[in-house]
Amino acid sequence: MKHTSLAIAAATLLAGAGTAFAQTAQQNFVGPAIGLTVSSVQNKVDYESTIASINGQSTQVNDTEASLIASYGFAMSQNWVGTFGIAYSVKSSDAGSVNYTAGTAQSFSGKFKDHLALSFAPGYRVGANTLVYGKLAYHQLKSEFTDTASSGGSNTHSGTGIGFGVAFAVTPKVELRTEYEVVNYSSEKTQLTTGKPEISGLTLGLLYKF
Repeated sequence: MKHTSLAIAAATLLAGAGTAFAQTAQQNFVGPAIGLTVSSVQNKVDYESTIASINGQSTQVNDTEASLIASYGFAMSQNWVGTFGIAYSVKSSDAGSVNYTAGTAQSFSGKFKDHLALSFAPGYRVGANTLVYGKLAYHQLKSEFTDTASSGGSNTHSGTGIGFGVAFAVTPKVELRTEYEVVNYSSEKTQLTTGKPEISGLTLGLLYKF
């Protein structure tokens, strides 16, 4: 009888531990979180212009971007998790420069700032602490250009981003994400030139869960 009681007690403890582990695993990637991301980005801009020496040119530069992010994850099923996210850049990035001739040699250069992104990312749990996900996002950013021949100007571009990534639950409260995304933006005109940005980047993010 004593051995039977011990066996029942041990089985009960193991079952409770298993249930607690399962509950902890199911809580990973679910709920609100805030954090910071750092991205290595490639900024490309295609130009069309009434200035012949600008028309058809493209710029392509590499830079970095940093953003504050907030997200909310919810269970779609036992293994599927959906995550809504919002991100806002706290660092501008280089949009490149173009040399052109309009009677005399001139140039203009640009930068991107005020980058805002709203996203939805469905993901699948691979084990207790790993989530593989796809991402669809709406992006908006401001382009500012300075021109040696004029006052320059600014525009707001909107775009659609598609990406994929992996999230790791380092602890129940700390989450690490890495993802790759490509964003195609709208064409907008500044002075005599229309620019169409495309931005691709690899991002590393660290989040704290509430």
